[in-house]
Amino acid sequence: MKEQSAKTVIFVIVLSVFSVLCAETDTVSVIGVGDLMLGTSFPDRSALPLYPERLLKQVDDILRSADLSVANLEGCLMDSGGTPKDSWGKTERSFIFRMPESYVHHILDAGFDAVGLANNHVRDMGYQSYRRTMEVCDSTGLRHAGIYSAPADTFTINGIRFGFAAFSPHWATARMHDDDKVTRIISELDEHSDIVVAMFHGGGEGEEYAHTPRVNENYKGSIRGNAYRFAHTAVDAGADIIFGSGPHVTRAVELYRDRLIAYSLGNFCTYRRFNLQGSRGVAPILKVFTDRDGAFLYARVFSILQHYPGYPALDNAHRALKEMQALTMEDFPEMDSVLVIDDSGYIYKR
Repeated sequence: MKEQSAKTVIFVIVLSVFSVLCAETDTVSVIGVGDLMLGTSFPDRSALPLYPERLLKQVDDILRSADLSVANLEGCLMDSGGTPKDSWGKTERSFIFRMPESYVHHILDAGFDAVGLANNHVRDMGYQSYRRTMEVCDSTGLRHAGIYSAPADTFTINGIRFGFAAFSPHWATARMHDDDKVTRIISELDEHSDIVVAMFHGGGEGEEYAHTPRVNENYKGSIRGNAYRFAHTAVDAGADIIFGSGPHVTRAVELYRDRLIAYSLGNFCTYRRFNLQGSRGVAPILKVFTDRDGAFLYARVFSILQHYPGYPALDNAHRALKEMQALTMEDFPEMDSVLVIDDSGYIYKR
């Protein structure tokens, strides 16, 4: 423990010197979080927060500290209309996530610049829900990606041209198992961007799915994608940072071709309708630093704990970090010779 603490001190000193020597524009910072769901108005308003503007207040200073901050929007932004999935006989009413359209402003105010829409809840109110969600995002400046007809986007922040894409195994989204399409979308972004960020929403759900297999995952009869294959395909095509979600728990990280992959960032802010027991209630905010070409420099993990009924606060016990450390060692033992994930939350190359 003392040896690791000493190494951390040395790393922080080196990092400080590095920051002074390098121009600020030579380093790019990107924050990724997992599932974001600020309450649902379906079937009634009982599962909406009394003060939605307060849900992200305890971590918004972190979210605003990066050049780009992104999340998986677990649900739709829609005030009315559509056809709820339960009327199709496919899910329970309690697992339909319809956020009021005005909540887009709370997402923006917290510091998010873009959201991934590729998941199994963006069409909770039918095709109308993902269409309306895109309209709401477009009308307010919240960038988005992941719907089959709009899988990717490019935009400039602080002089940096970002490419952003999102994928999942679910209907109406850009499919993560279609290697050719993933390659085409990411390659096109890479041609026109400084940094390409890709998100995916896949894998089984729950603590029993905390490990990252290298096969297609089957969850209750539904194929949830091969996260390992997708991430490597995306990096090979030009992606610089990969942020995963879907399992509702933290998973391992991997450095592949000098690009960082986070296989699941868990439940970030999931109000009311989510199980937050055990590992489901802790998650990382992952801040990744790259050079202007997207090569990994270092990262920092901020562990959060969701307090009932579902809002994030910093976790002094650093449980998400500890889970990331253990799972990375177990699932990617080769990373032990490549990466250090130290007890203070820094990730850097050996």
